[in-house]
Amino acid sequence: MRRQGPILGGVNKLTPDQVNWLNVILMIAACGAAMAAPFHVFLLAYAILGPLHYLTEISWLHDRQYFTQKQPMRRVWLAVVILATIAVAYGYVSSDLLHEPVAPTLEISLVYLAFFVGAMVLFVRHGVSMAALLGVCAVVLAIVSSHPTFAIAAYLLVTIVHVLLFTACFVLFGALKSSSRSGYVSLAVFVGCAVATVTLWAPSVAPSARVQALYGDGGFGQLNAILRMLFGGSEVGVMRLIAFAYLYHYLNWFSKTSVIKWHEVSRARVFAILGLWLGGISVYAYSYSAGFAVFYVLSLLHVMLEFPLNHQVMVGIAGALKPRFARRRAVEAAAT
Repeated sequence: MRRQGPILGGVNKLTPDQVNWLNVILMIAACGAAMAAPFHVFLLAYAILGPLHYLTEISWLHDRQYFTQKQPMRRVWLAVVILATIAVAYGYVSSDLLHEPVAPTLEISLVYLAFFVGAMVLFVRHGVSMAALLGVCAVVLAIVSSHPTFAIAAYLLVTIVHVLLFTACFVLFGALKSSSRSGYVSLAVFVGCAVATVTLWAPSVAPSARVQALYGDGGFGQLNAILRMLFGGSEVGVMRLIAFAYLYHYLNWFSKTSVIKWHEVSRARVFAILGLWLGGISVYAYSYSAGFAVFYVLSLLHVMLEFPLNHQVMVGIAGALKPRFARRRAVEAAAT
C-alpha cells in the first residue's frame, strides 16, 4: 500500500522549525488577503479549501481513534456525535431548505453534549461515573436551554472558536512542546495578525450585492452580528477577522503534513477524498448555496469529531505551563 504521494514528498521533509517559518509566511499572507478582500477571500477559502479540510481531517482523526483510548466510552461519545449530526441535518433541511422551521434546542443541546462527552471519554475512568455525568449534563442543558446565550455560545463554539481560538491553542501547544524560538514567533505573529485585522485601516474590495448575498445564504451573517454585539468593531473589521481565521485555519492544516502526517493513507482513500472534494467544488461552482447545503453537516461533523483532541491540547497547555509557573514562584520566593 503506497502511503506517501510524490506531490507531498517535499513538504513531508520539512523540519518543525521550517514548518513554523512557513506558517509565519502563511499567517501574513492570509492576513493581507483578508484585509484586501475579506468577503471574497472567505467565500473562496470556505468553498475550495474547506471541504478538503473536512474530508482529510475526518480521515486523520478516524485513523487515530479520535484521540480517545477506551473503546466502550468512545462508542458512547460517537453515538452522541452521530445523534447530533442527524439532528443538525434534520434541522437544516427542515428550516433552511423546506422553510418549515423547527426549534433548534435539541440539536444545540446535542452539540454541547458532544463537547462535554468528548472530555469525559478522555478523563472519566468508569462507566458508572460517565453515566452519572451524562445525566448531570442533560439536566443542566435542559435548565439553561431557555437562556438567550444558549444558542449563541454553541454557534460561536463551532465557528470562530474552532477556527481562531483552538487554532491559537494548537500553535501555543506546539511552541510549548518544542520550546523553539520559531514556535513562539509564529504564535506572536498569529496574535498580531488577528489584532491587525480589526484595528488597522487598509483599503479593501467592497463586496457586490451578489457576494453579500452568497455570504448571507451561507448563514454567516449572524456570526458578524454576534461578534459585533459582543466585542464591537466595524463590519469590515469583523469580516476581516473571520476571513483571516478561516483562511489560515485551512492553510495551517495543509502546511503541517510533515508534523501530523494526515496524508499517509491508502491510495484508494486518496482517490475517494479527491473525488468527493472535486465533486463538492463542482457543486459550489454551480450554486454556492447548494454547495453550502451539501457540506454544512460535514463541516459540523468534523468540528465535533475534533473535540477530544481540543480537550487534550488544553490539558497539554496547562501541563506545560504549570512547571514554568512553579519555577517562577520558587524564584520569587527565594528572592524574598
